[in-house]
Formats: sequence, C-alpha cells, structure tokens
Amino acid sequence: MRVRCPVRLAGLLTVAAVALPTCSSSSDAPTSPSGPVQSAIVNLLDSNTFSPSTVTIVPGGTVTFVNLGGEHNVTADDGSFRCANGCDGSGGNGTPATNGWSVTITFPNVGSVPYNCEVHVGEGMTGTVIVQ
Repeated sequence: MRVRCPVRLAGLLTVAAVALPTCSSSSDAPTSPSGPVQSAIVNLLDSNTFSPSTVTIVPGGTVTFVNLGGEHNVTADDGSFRCANGCDGSGGNGTPATNGWSVTITFPNVGSVPYNCEVHVGEGMTGTVIVQ
C-alpha cells in the first residue's frame, strides 16, 4: 500500500524535471521470491540433480528445463510430458540426451506435478512443479 505525503513547495518555482519525493509504508517491501512466479528455470546438472528441484508458479506459468550436462530428460510422473530434444507427442523427442537442450512447458492448472529424469530417478533426480 502506498501512502501519499503532501509536498510543500516554497514560492512558485517550478522546474520541469523535478522528481518529487514519495513516502511509502513498510508494506511496500519487495515480495518474497518464494511466492508463485510467472516463469521459472530448472537446470539439469551433471551431478544428476535438478536445480532447483521444486518451483512454484502461477496457473498458466511456464518452466524452462535446461540440460547443462549429462544424459538427461524430464518426465512427469503422471505421463503428461516427456521431454529432452522437444517433447514426445509435440513433434520432439523425449529420449534422454547429452546435448545442451532446453524445453519450456506451460502448466495451466492448479496442483502439483512431480517429475524425474528417467536415467537418474533411482539416484533421486526428482522434482516438483507447484502451480498455485
């Protein structure tokens, strides 16, 4: 919430490029980065991890998965997507790949979407997209 503060000018002096000060309440502090965002980036690392492994986005938001090293893909636990060099069913190929691929997925519905790397799921390479 912004709180307006009156400004008193001495005399009739007017300058075209004067920036008038504003006052604000403490509720103008930036919002926490841990809240939902419109878009997020998840890196797939050669240490067989997703970084970050959990992201929170708004409905209709996107997550871009970027392979920075290693043989990986990203697959929804519910089978709604399987991606690497594009996504299966969308003209791409979700087979795990070692090249520097990236893919952006839109999440239209509220809920949680757990995902994994098919090659490294046994090593704990898993994550979750939370849509709220």
